Amino acid sequence: MDQIEQTLAVATEHHRAGRTAEAERLYRDVLDASPGHPDALHLLGVIALQSGRAEEAVDRIGQAVAGDDSSPLFHANLGHALHACGRQREAALSFARALTLLTNEGEGWGNVGALANLIRRYDDDIRHAAAAEVDAHYAMSDVMRRQSLLFLLTGDIAHYRTLVAAALEDPLRFSVPSMHYAYWGIAMRLFHGDVRSGDVGGFTSGEFRRFYRLLVEETVRRYGLDVRLRRAAPRSTVKRVALITNQMLGEGHQPTADAFDYARRLQDEQGCEVVIINPNAMAVAGENGFVPEYSYNVTEEYDGEQVMAAQGAQVRMVSFPQPRFDEEKLTAIVDTVERFDPDVIVAFGGSNVVADLFARSRPVVFLPTSSGLPPSLATLLLGYAPEDGAAGWPEDDRARFRPFSFGWTLPDGGPNGGTARSRADFGLSTDGPVFAVVGNRLDQEVGADFLETLDRLLDRLPDAHVAFAGTVQDLPGRIAAARNAPRMHALGHVDGIRGFYRMTTAYLNPPRQGGGGSAAFALAEGVPVVTYAHGDVAGVSGPGFTVADEAAFLDRAVMLAMDDAKSAEASEAARKRFADTGDRAKSVERLLGYAQEAQGLF
Repeated sequence: MDQIEQTLAVATEHHRAGRTAEAERLYRDVLDASPGHPDALHLLGVIALQSGRAEEAVDRIGQAVAGDDSSPLFHANLGHALHACGRQREAALSFARALTLLTNEGEGWGNVGALANLIRRYDDDIRHAAAAEVDAHYAMSDVMRRQSLLFLLTGDIAHYRTLVAAALEDPLRFSVPSMHYAYWGIAMRLFHGDVRSGDVGGFTSGEFRRFYRLLVEETVRRYGLDVRLRRAAPRSTVKRVALITNQMLGEGHQPTADAFDYARRLQDEQGCEVVIINPNAMAVAGENGFVPEYSYNVTEEYDGEQVMAAQGAQVRMVSFPQPRFDEEKLTAIVDTVERFDPDVIVAFGGSNVVADLFARSRPVVFLPTSSGLPPSLATLLLGYAPEDGAAGWPEDDRARFRPFSFGWTLPDGGPNGGTARSRADFGLSTDGPVFAVVGNRLDQEVGADFLETLDRLLDRLPDAHVAFAGTVQDLPGRIAAARNAPRMHALGHVDGIRGFYRMTTAYLNPPRQGGGGSAAFALAEGVPVVTYAHGDVAGVSGPGFTVADEAAFLDRAVMLAMDDAKSAEASEAARKRFADTGDRAKSVERLLGYAQEAQGLF
């Protein structure tokens, strides 16, 4: 090691230990011995940035980049310095150069994701400029990574169109697991509302649906499943039901509770023999370079054949927790279903690839857990909410659609059950209105715009509070930056949600697709809902609880807090809505009727 390297090593030790004066002196010694030394210039710039001297940091790190423009770290720190100076466009371009270098080196999602998120905080014009910088210097041939990264930076649906078009044009270019992973990655971005430009409806009803069908067909063909999928003989009754869900995750996961509830009602109330098939078919491990990295949870103790017990009932379940989507796993699942030989398959939940493998060999009824146009290949497609219809859907889907209401079974904690709770139990003020925001994905669903809406609401109601119920990690830090942060409370997971609702004034729904279950339980407790007119909560609540825009959203919430008579009227309407549309027992009866219809159509 020469003298300059030794000096730099000692200096960086001082720097890491917080002895910046000693580090700065040694970095300058390096520059005296080797003028323009990129590492010394960069590290002096880092010290300047850490010390609040942003302009000096830009100068120093800029010189380092001029001496060595191949370092992602140099470009990233130059971006931080430029951002500190308020030079957002230049900062984004520096972050984009760092991101491109890392991506071209095959870097994993961690650092790439951090840089992408730094760019995503800027306005659309800057985000597009940064994406153009990445696109111009991207050197890899991976269309999945390139186009998904460009979408992440811009929110432009055109990049997903390009990605999907490549798969549709040449399917053999991609493995089945790779298409599977890309499908779920795109689906989750769409579900989270990350599209900022482009025709989402055209994409989801067109290319993306064709991509889904391609995924199902290629899975059957490449894995040789067609010889295992025996066409069922015609049957006149429904006695054996295979309920195939994407994943059963256990207590605290609402779709798991709903899948079990449907299964045990079909079994115990309708006399069917039922088995839950739990394939864990959402992507649970990275299977290509799609960004952002995406994986869903698996409950590993749900493995093989077992009996699931809950709600005073027991239902047989067969689970496949292997973190992959491959021939061995899919073959085992298909063989399990074929041995059971169901009269009908209930495809429970959103995109249900495994259930659709059987669409040409058995009657399949798609039972959605969310509103909107599904990609399902099932014999019949059911609605999610009472007012749902198939207007605007492709002709084939309109013919397969049937009206339905998902229905709900209330959790424990009714008027005569559960433990009484008070606001004080949650650290909330005992005076003034309390608004509830509830969900399992609040970190993603409560964005900056909705926090600003809540700030405006609290500006108008000086004695009001907002309580967020649901496990969160990032949200508390963002709440801390709000104007009315002391009156916003992140409670984390709340046991006994119905008891919590009874102490609240209204349920406020952020712009999102999900949340239907939490809204249904609020309605049952007489808690009025305030929601925009799209997504699951709007479907569950009905038109009487939807508003057109933010001004109407705020006015409705203020009215519920200030006008006791109007609030009581809305509370009664909430209970009536649940009573009229939320009966799960009636939904199960209708499901069985549709299962029998599907047999006749198949």
